[in-house]
Amino acid sequence: MSLIQEIRKKAKSKISTIILPEANIDKRVYDACEYVLKNNLSDIIVFGKDNEFGDTFKTKHCKIIDIEKFDKINEFATQLYELRKHKGMTIEEANKLIKQADYFSMMLVKNNMADGVVAGAVWSTANTLRPALQIIKTKPDKKLVVGAMLMVKDGVEPLVFADISLNENPTSEQLSEIAISSAEFMDKVVGLTPRVAMLSYSTKGSAKSEMVDKVVNATNMAKSKSNYYIDGEMQADSALDLDTAKRKGVSEEVGGRANVLIFPDLNVGNIAYKLVARLGGYKAIGPIMLNFNKPVNDLSRGCTTDEIIDTICITKLLV
Repeated sequence: MSLIQEIRKKAKSKISTIILPEANIDKRVYDACEYVLKNNLSDIIVFGKDNEFGDTFKTKHCKIIDIEKFDKINEFATQLYELRKHKGMTIEEANKLIKQADYFSMMLVKNNMADGVVAGAVWSTANTLRPALQIIKTKPDKKLVVGAMLMVKDGVEPLVFADISLNENPTSEQLSEIAISSAEFMDKVVGLTPRVAMLSYSTKGSAKSEMVDKVVNATNMAKSKSNYYIDGEMQADSALDLDTAKRKGVSEEVGGRANVLIFPDLNVGNIAYKLVARLGGYKAIGPIMLNFNKPVNDLSRGCTTDEIIDTICITKLLV
């Protein structure tokens, strides 16, 4: 069984409700919802009017909500105002924002009427993440949201790349949190022992600079805060090739066996995952947003229907 099949099987066995707020405005999302419902992968919530959806959606596993007619809309607006009044939000602004699908989605999750959100096929990342950060917020022990990508290819072990979408130039402390959060995802969702490589253009002091120091410090912080296998700083060949790792003195727990690759900045991470997908034949699933109190995932606007289905399943596993 492939990893994707395993993820779908695990998601199917878990009872959760995921919101797909763009199903009535994007055919890819609509088709993904149809597949999910036909194959009993998840309960879902969509927005719009009944006549916008076919018979597949008219089931106990799908709830169609017309936001304008929702009976708790005023209550949700008051809750939003209370959450954001210290930032200057007025009740008039809250009444307007809560009728938008992005804010309304997050408030449904906040009120335990759904378990997660998958959006971004049409919305910008800001439209997805801004209300999530304001309403859902990060877990108590986390300071930032991490954008990770699950890289999958038949016949080889999957990889997790981070950060590939959110944190432009993380500090050492932030880089250490990105590493630990990504390791937790590999451990708890993918189900493999994480072996974390903190990547750099230097391996074990082969170069000296502030950029290298950042990764060295991040490695030490991550090691002190977790029991996962973490090593660095190292070049990509030391992370992925055993002979190279041995020659350069990288630990045998990580060297040549790394499956979680942590990049020093967003430029490197984003470029790397797209090159690996285009030239290496990997399927990139994500971005997967880690560390929200309840899962919110931001799709790429170039996503396929299959990628949306996989993201729904991963979102369930993050609940």
